[in-house]
Parts: sequence; structure tokens; C-alpha cells
Amino acid sequence: MIGWYSVCMLFESEVDGQPSEEPLCEESVRLIKAANSDAAKMVADSLGVELEHAYSNPDGKTVRWVFKGIVDLQDLCESEIVSGAEVFSRMFKKGQPGR
Repeated sequence: MIGWYSVCMLFESEVDGQPSEEPLCEESVRLIKAANSDAAKMVADSLGVELEHAYSNPDGKTVRWVFKGIVDLQDLCESEIVSGAEVFSRMFKKGQPGR
């Protein structure tokens, strides 16, 4: 059965091709419709590469956003997405980093 998956993807910036010790990173949550989690992962990996891009910053340096991988993949257990549908959740204890 085809269903929906949420995938959290990690991207990392490089400036002029030089990785930084503390690079700027982005997590992006996307929806993917697929037959199973393996198919969803394949789609997500392809999408991640497609989303890589580069541009010149105000200093004239080239900033490149590189797909680093999938952080999390969740089966939404839904065949249809409707208003209010949960697309991502994360359990944590109060006081953990990031909260």
C-alpha cells in the first residue's frame, strides 16, 4: 500500500569549497509518497542531491549547500494527507539540547 513518509534531511554549507569546523546546517522536513520505507529512502536520497545548490554571497564567495544525509524517516501511517495531519514528531526530555 502506498503511504506518506516524512523525512528529515540534513544539509551543510561550504564557502569556497572549504568545509568549516562549525558549518551552518539546515534540517529540512519533506513529505514523500512511497510504497514502503526503502522506496521512501531512495526518493529522499535523490531529492537531497537535487536540492544541492550554490550561489555567490555578498563577499563574492561561492556558498554551496551539500546534502549530508537523512536524519530521520517516519512512516506517517496515512494514505491521505489532510489539514492538521502530523508530519513530524520528536520525543525528548525537557532540558535536552535544542529545547
